Formats: sequence, structure tokens, C-alpha cells
Amino acid sequence: MKKLLCLLACGGAILISPGLKAGTEMDAQTAVATTEKTLEPPPLDLFKFEQGYVFESDLNHGGSFGQQDEIQTELEYGHRIRLQGDFYLHVGFAYDRYDFGSTAAPVPNHLQAIAGVVGIDYMHGKDVGAFFQVRPGFYTQNDLGISSFDAPITLGRIFVVREDEFYIFLGAYASFLRSGFPVLPLAGVVWIPCDKVRVMALLPEPKIIYSPTKRLNLWAGGELVGGSFRTDRNDGIRPGKLNGAQVDFSDYRAGVGLGYAVSGRVSLDVGAGISISRQFDFGRAGETYRTDPSPYVRLKMSAQF
Repeated sequence: MKKLLCLLACGGAILISPGLKAGTEMDAQTAVATTEKTLEPPPLDLFKFEQGYVFESDLNHGGSFGQQDEIQTELEYGHRIRLQGDFYLHVGFAYDRYDFGSTAAPVPNHLQAIAGVVGIDYMHGKDVGAFFQVRPGFYTQNDLGISSFDAPITLGRIFVVREDEFYIFLGAYASFLRSGFPVLPLAGVVWIPCDKVRVMALLPEPKIIYSPTKRLNLWAGGELVGGSFRTDRNDGIRPGKLNGAQVDFSDYRAGVGLGYAVSGRVSLDVGAGISISRQFDFGRAGETYRTDPSPYVRLKMSAQF
């Protein structure tokens, strides 16, 4: 659930630079120390595009309903406007879509999210030290309406334990459309034991990264994509309790890949591995459909200017 946790990043994401090196501690001692450093200015325009494909596997719910694959598409643009000091208004838009192969199961053949992005970023050079973000929009199969409207909120802050070596992330996520408890605590760590190795234990993409050169990153880790949506009204669906039901879709992945910095501002990332489980959880209706493991491939491009 990349946007759910970003969100996680992403971006969904969570807004943490993968090349995090400068500290973001906000106490007086660090403020004095960082005045002696030359910090890069924050990027103002942020662009991300991701495309993924998960190969077919059985969709199960007390037995197989047939083979299903998945096409994942994510597009996001953001712009920062300086407010005062290191605080920036972050505005933009995001579009996520998941297309699924047809089966005999009463699950949607696609889900999509169309949302604006509004928030505040506290910047420390080019890195985000703290943020608050709201994504108002429609999280739906097709129908746009009040039942498919949501405004997920994500907030977080980076704390420095040891400058240029160990960081802690703490935050929270809230979504009214999500089934179960609507507020989730978020936590993670960044450990940089040496110049060529980074441990990014952060959702939605926990990774261990090895950088043999300044432009090339080799990684192994996981990825969580998906979100919470409202399906369309369909009087013919069985069981009937899934008519216009809320669904949490999640895809849990593990894999390896490489990232390459085309320039200081544009990067490409290619990954492949195993989708451990895709899940349609109709939590409020008490129904869950899961797939068997299957291979996946992914391509991501990001740019910051």
C-alpha cells in the first residue's frame, strides 16, 4: 500500500530521499553544527512514474477461482512553494491504477485512485526532515461519489540518533475508507554503516542498498503496494454484501533490483522478484480473496528539479 503508507511513498511514498546523508535533527546543538555545512537547496518539482506487472497465479477463497494477473500504474507530480525558512507548501496530484485479469471471483477487474496532494514539508537541504500531507480524492472502481471519497492523512518526522549514520522515523497514517482501525502508527530506521551500504527499513519499500559507484545502486528488499477503495454498485454480484463494498487491496513483494542515476536529478529503478500474496480484503463484509505467489517485474522513474 505504497500510497497508503507514503506513500510508503511513496510516495507512498514516505517522503525520504534514498540518498539521505545530511542530518535533520531540529535541536539547537544540531542547528549550530549545520550552519557550517553547505546544504543543497530543496528540489521544488517532483515527478514519479512507476509501472509493474505481476504474472498470473491462482485466486483463492475456499478453492481456486482461476488465474489472475495484475498491471500496476502510478503517476505523481508535486511542487514545493517556500512559505518561511525551511517550511514549504507541497501541492500536486497523484493517479494510481491496478488492473486485474478476469476470474470467476466477485472481485473488481480494476481499482483506481485520483487524488490531489496538499501538505507541508520541513526541509533540511534536499532531504525531508518532517512532513504533513493530505490526499483528498476518489478511491474507486469506476463510480465517483461521496461513498468513494477519502482524504488519507500521513505525517512523520526524522530523528537523528547519530549524524550521517543512524536515523529513526516516526509517523502516523489515517484513512476513513480503510476497514478496521482507521489510524496506523508508522516507524522505521535508516542505518548507514559505511559510504557504500544503506539499510532503509522504511515502508513501503524496505531495502538494503549497496552502491558500488556514485550512480549505481544494487538493492534487495520488499515492496508493499495497494490501498483502500470503494467498489461499484452491482445488484447482480454474489454474495450480495459485496455490492458497492469497501475493499483493501494489498500486494506484498520481495525482490532485487538496481537503480541508476541518469543525472543528479533523474533516476531509473528496475526490480524483479516474487509477489508473495495479493489480497482483496472486504473487511467490513468479512470476505477475503488471496492469490498464490507469482513473479513480478517493475520499472520506476523519478525526477527532482
